[in-house]
Amino acid sequence: MGLMRLVVHDRDRIPPGGLDHVYICGQDELPWRSRAYFSGNQLVIERNEDDSGRVCVPWRVAGSDSLLIGTSTLMERERPYLLEVELARGMLSNLRNQLVQWEVLGLVVPEPLQAQITEATTQFARAATLQDDTPEAARWAQRSITTTVAAMNALAAVYAEQAIAIRRAHPRPFATWFGVHLGSYLPRPGLARKLATTFNMVSVPMTWRQIEATEGRRSWEATDKQIAWAKSAGIKVCAGPLIELDDRGVPEWTYLWEGDLASLMSFMLGHVRTAVERYRGKVHLWQVAARLTHGQALSLGEEARLQIAARAITTVRELDPTTPIVISFDQPWAEYLANEQLDLAPLHFADALVRADLGLSGLGLELNIGYHPRASIHRSPLAYSRLVDTWSALELPLLIALTIPSSAAEDPLANPKVRVVSGQEGEVSPQSQRDWIHRHVPLLLAKSSVQVVLWNQFSDAAPHHYPHGGLLDKHDKPKPALEALRKIREHFLGTK
Repeated sequence: MGLMRLVVHDRDRIPPGGLDHVYICGQDELPWRSRAYFSGNQLVIERNEDDSGRVCVPWRVAGSDSLLIGTSTLMERERPYLLEVELARGMLSNLRNQLVQWEVLGLVVPEPLQAQITEATTQFARAATLQDDTPEAARWAQRSITTTVAAMNALAAVYAEQAIAIRRAHPRPFATWFGVHLGSYLPRPGLARKLATTFNMVSVPMTWRQIEATEGRRSWEATDKQIAWAKSAGIKVCAGPLIELDDRGVPEWTYLWEGDLASLMSFMLGHVRTAVERYRGKVHLWQVAARLTHGQALSLGEEARLQIAARAITTVRELDPTTPIVISFDQPWAEYLANEQLDLAPLHFADALVRADLGLSGLGLELNIGYHPRASIHRSPLAYSRLVDTWSALELPLLIALTIPSSAAEDPLANPKVRVVSGQEGEVSPQSQRDWIHRHVPLLLAKSSVQVVLWNQFSDAAPHHYPHGGLLDKHDKPKPALEALRKIREHFLGTK
């Protein structure tokens, strides 16, 4: 068994519940199975491996959300590390490495940003050389972390502005789809114009659990209305996910067939076939399946989930040879691998489907940030950039679906099993939701591989999964996030 030990000077920097999200990963950033706990003033992480790795920890950063940040690569040793210093080292290393990579591509770095990076470097140097005085070293390290995070945000903004300007200057049109998932919500008549000024696509759910709540009896009425509304508004339609392999996607009656893969496969493909036959020619993108890689629904193993995904893709392609097909993955950083015994991370799962040459047109990454369980912790913008670059290596266009909460209060229309992760009082608000959009969405649009950006929940006034994740509040009134997305589309995509 391997042990990594780090002295923590200011334990309150790790938010409540943060230990559950501490893990160690290798160069591929995929977590190793591990267990973290405090022993005196030390953070101890147990794992089966004893290889060198990066320690990732949720950390309160002044002027920012609680972020999952990481050290540089550390080897195991008898003398414990000082966590604050190693986090500062890791963050600064990530910043400087990304800066060099983007400068090679032609990024012009403003003087104030260069000065900010120099300041963060100086602060870290003081921390690293004062480790005999733990409180003083931790103080300077925390200052370096704060400055580094601010520089990361600034660097991401500069990169987004310059990269998007280059894309817009290219003779080929900038054809990114900017959409929102309707869920169970049917927009009221007066909302069409407001939606059309912000989005050029809506995602219409075709959830098996809702459509075939009783075996053999399907109800398409709500879906028909949403499709008709989108057509009347002149907005493109993404249909699906058709199959969701978690407890919110499979009907309750299917558990009578748990363990009978052949029957379950038949039922699922029957739903897929019926949906495609009913709506082909009316949709512009099929989202065939989502949430494939883990969970307990129907006790399906990884091989069975792969088979279901492959057969669903093939079925859609046979029935509709021309409409693009995507398949989506939640928790693409695979944080759950730290606690679950699984072989395939989402990237490996996607790679297997791409190599099978089934006719996939793209891959979706579902980023539900700031929730628990089955979601991801806040990270710096550069972490999102690396994630997109990693998935872009599969050489298929990407769909990015986003959900961020606007409140940590109770939400009676949300899934009661899902909660908002709030590090401190007042941390989650409509303004924090808007600010997150300003920091991250332009960076995603700047990536040439990202062809669809989708807000994953439209309204909190209709039943929904993620608490306070909509662009409309519980009274059906727009949040600041909706206007933020409208301005981003106008500014970066050149639409009005």
